[in-house]
Amino acid sequence: MVDTRRPRGLTIALVAAVAAVLFAVAFAATRLSGLQGRVLPNQRTDARQAPGFTGIDGWVNSEPLALEGLRGKVVLVDFWTFSCVNCVRTFPFLRDLYQRYHPAGLEIVGVHAPEFDFERDEANVAAAIERHDLPYPVALDNQMTTWRAYRNLYWPHVYLIDAEGTIRFDHIGEGGEHEIEQQVRSLLVEAGADLPARLDNAEPTFTPHITPEVYAGFERGNAQRSLANAEGWAPGNITTYERVSPGDIERAGTGGRFFLEGTWRITDEYVEAVGSDARVLLPFYARDVFVVAGGPARAAVLLDDAPADGPGVVGGIAEVDRDDLFHVLRLDEPSERVLTLEVTEGFRLFTFTFG
Repeated sequence: MVDTRRPRGLTIALVAAVAAVLFAVAFAATRLSGLQGRVLPNQRTDARQAPGFTGIDGWVNSEPLALEGLRGKVVLVDFWTFSCVNCVRTFPFLRDLYQRYHPAGLEIVGVHAPEFDFERDEANVAAAIERHDLPYPVALDNQMTTWRAYRNLYWPHVYLIDAEGTIRFDHIGEGGEHEIEQQVRSLLVEAGADLPARLDNAEPTFTPHITPEVYAGFERGNAQRSLANAEGWAPGNITTYERVSPGDIERAGTGGRFFLEGTWRITDEYVEAVGSDARVLLPFYARDVFVVAGGPARAAVLLDDAPADGPGVVGGIAEVDRDDLFHVLRLDEPSERVLTLEVTEGFRLFTFTFG
């Protein structure tokens, strides 16, 4: 957690500089829903010795691994977290890559680096690994020690390590499957492997100009100015929000602002419905809408005030039976709409993400 409190004894100029750096870090270490697979300017081949897996709290699908013990293999290290839709969308490719090239000497190690507290729970991570059928070893980097050793800032982020333990390539965000596979093949050839046939994976398509990820908790949401209600918010407070008008929603636009109605408790990571009259309203532009939420609770899903079904919704109701990512809407094509969630007490809202 980034501490943005004013340091004691610093000059005004230094305080401003520190605040700017902390603000940048808070938004750099984030999911890449807004990037939609585009290459970042700082993406590069990073020819340095790969750090080991340090500070790991546990392993899933494997006994503890040491990078030194994988010498001679090509290693793909994937930083991810299970409520990140951008990470989830890379899983089919990573599964196929592992199945095709593992016999030729590729090892994939997923490094699960949590963003939210519920993602630190080993049982939650193990359930996500089983749900997504990930066959390769996963390290639980709950203290973000390996994340920091790699100087990483993003979910998802892939690093490719050659047989001598040197980072030769990295890719930030979704997409890039053909290039990642080509780099894997080149490194396997260097290691003396016989190559199988290439995968037949189509590059994913992305929706341009979609609504950026919306954080509901105060820590990141306040910096984003994501809450559009006039009542404002502060962590630790319980606030009752008035009904908002269609004009308020229209003025908010689709740039990543949401409204609360009813009574809510504000925390750094999420907002939680306290009463039975709680609603969330979100104007957006996208084809798919995902919600990171917790419960147990229920959410009635409305699209432009009409009940709607999505992949994670049955009969207009999303059953929030765990802390996780839920796919609540899938439209035929990207469009500008208004999502409303009418939620029961105990519903916790962390983020909205889009596709």
